[in-house]
Amino acid sequence: MSYVRKCVSEVEGYVPGEQPVGDGYVKLNTNENPYPPSPRVIEALRAAVGPTIRRYPQPTADRLREKIAQVYRFSRDEVIVTNGMDELLNLVVRTFVEPDDTVVLTYPTYVLYDTLVRLHGAKTVSHELAPDFSLPDSIFGAGEGRVIFFSRPNSPTGNLFERKRVADLVRGFDGLVAIDEAYVDFAEDNCLELARRNENVIVMRTFSKSFSLAGIRIGFGVANRKIIAELMKVKDSYNVSTLSQIAATAALDDYESMLDSVEKVKRTRDRLASELRSLGFKVLPSQANFVFATPAEYPLRARETYLRLKERKIIVRYLDMRRLDNSVRITVGTDEEMDLLLAALKDIM
Repeated sequence: MSYVRKCVSEVEGYVPGEQPVGDGYVKLNTNENPYPPSPRVIEALRAAVGPTIRRYPQPTADRLREKIAQVYRFSRDEVIVTNGMDELLNLVVRTFVEPDDTVVLTYPTYVLYDTLVRLHGAKTVSHELAPDFSLPDSIFGAGEGRVIFFSRPNSPTGNLFERKRVADLVRGFDGLVAIDEAYVDFAEDNCLELARRNENVIVMRTFSKSFSLAGIRIGFGVANRKIIAELMKVKDSYNVSTLSQIAATAALDDYESMLDSVEKVKRTRDRLASELRSLGFKVLPSQANFVFATPAEYPLRARETYLRLKERKIIVRYLDMRRLDNSVRITVGTDEEMDLLLAALKDIM
């Protein structure tokens, strides 16, 4: 269609993880938390559903921003709240990247970064992760970009880039460093201090994973107040619903509930990795709520593993991409779900 922008027509849209239709599936492909959110969230939502939802939400989510600032030790004007982290990624591109600018990525990484940049009419340059999926030397001193995007823990591999290396990267880059910490509550450390100490860092979080609120769609970023002020100009006026703001505030009010859920996931993650290795899989050490596992060449390859599990109504993530197409990404579910997965793998093999 001639009226479509060239940069849009040339980009394949991002394809989210499969959402199976019907009952009886064990869904281990989109890294949702297998445990429910805090009971306080449900109570707060029930209390909020009433006549007041006819009104617009608070446009800058100030009560939630205050709560985030309190929990994570920032000031309110160093916090922005968004409709999931994906909106924040888009805002960073729209706010800080000119069309035809270059954005620096790693590979492999979250595919949406590249999609958003190209839809904006900008370019990406990717630095290949090392064989163990750590940060490559080539990315240090990368002066060609306006923004660097990377996820820590990395998606889809689950490993954690060394924090000192990340700090070195921040010091050596003149542009904005955008750190995606979607999975960081399952990891051993985080990069919040880099956002406090450096004016060119934004750390981005989501309530979708550790807080079990994927269906609520809420994320946030913390950064220097000047960065936040520019992002606030670009966001939609009412980008986060009233119910989303209430749910996230209630979740933070019961932070211990999230920590308990995270500990259960981590214990199951370690057990899953051990069991997969005993079946002959190579499993990358994970700091996320999923594992990245490579089946032995015989009797199963990754695509066949994915398809044969799907026949048994167990959905894992297969990514048909270079360096990823020999592995599957498996969300850590409940222990009962892991039992079903492992029994199915043993049966298939």
